[in-house]
Amino acid sequence: MDDSPVILVTAGYDHTIRMWDALKSTCTRTIPYTTESQINRMALSSDKHYLAVAGNPSVSLYDVFGTSDLPVLKLDGHTNNVTAVEFTQDYKFLATGSEDSSIRWWDVYAGDCKYVLNNDSAVNDIAIHPDSRQELIVSCDQGGLIRVWSWRRREVLCQVIPQPDVAVRSVAVSPNGQLVVAGNNLGQVFVYRLIIDTSPQAGRTVELELYINFEAHYGYRITRTLFSSNGMYLATCSSDHSAKLWQLTERPAGAELVHSLNYHQRWVWDAAFSSDSGYLVTVSTDTRAALWDVSNGEIIREFKGHHKGLVCVALNDATA
Repeated sequence: MDDSPVILVTAGYDHTIRMWDALKSTCTRTIPYTTESQINRMALSSDKHYLAVAGNPSVSLYDVFGTSDLPVLKLDGHTNNVTAVEFTQDYKFLATGSEDSSIRWWDVYAGDCKYVLNNDSAVNDIAIHPDSRQELIVSCDQGGLIRVWSWRRREVLCQVIPQPDVAVRSVAVSPNGQLVVAGNNLGQVFVYRLIIDTSPQAGRTVELELYINFEAHYGYRITRTLFSSNGMYLATCSSDHSAKLWQLTERPAGAELVHSLNYHQRWVWDAAFSSDSGYLVTVSTDTRAALWDVSNGEIIREFKGHHKGLVCVALNDATA
């Protein structure tokens, strides 16, 4: 990483949010998370100003550059664990998913919920489609469904079940918006082409077409899937104590394993790519975070300071 501003944040079971100097592996700020809930997920706004922290059952927004330990905004409405949180690119809106079987669409400036999408089972993860309309939300759930929603129309546009009765744990959309990737509780990864038809006759219709699927962490739970910013790499995190970097290929190979990142001693729960896709940060319930060089799969530095397991990380090192 170069000398451009880097916001690196970790959190987990010890009820603290820690911000780090990524170049020196030193903690620069610690925010106590004063609720009884653990922290489940975090997201940084694209302008680096806000940090959204998902707990049970609320979402708290913190001023990254402020001095107060109190959130500047608290979003209440969910009734169970908030499992996913993501800002829109213009950071005006925030989407959340919860074990209360709902997805909520929030107006960040107004501080209130604009829409509620009711799912059939606990929502494990969500991803906002990156097109300019910012209308589509992809979700996965405990019932094994992957769904594409329109929050404007408040309806499901399409859905698939990769494997019956197997929970889908994580979902992500490629930077170009053409692929959806999902990982399940058996270590399998499914990649779909996201086909969007905007013809005047049909209106806006969406289809998920299976592209490839492969065994990423055989027999172990996949905790996180994510694309690199340039779309070249797919990262998977797992309960097998590893993270893996993949490049997607045509069938029948499915995906090529680039690096297996073996450092952590317990579950790897979350990861985040740098904006140039050259680095990856992983966090684990072994209390440590690790910074990896994507080009060679080598660990560059580690971050220690949390007293209990880590389950989420957020990184924004973009220069513009």
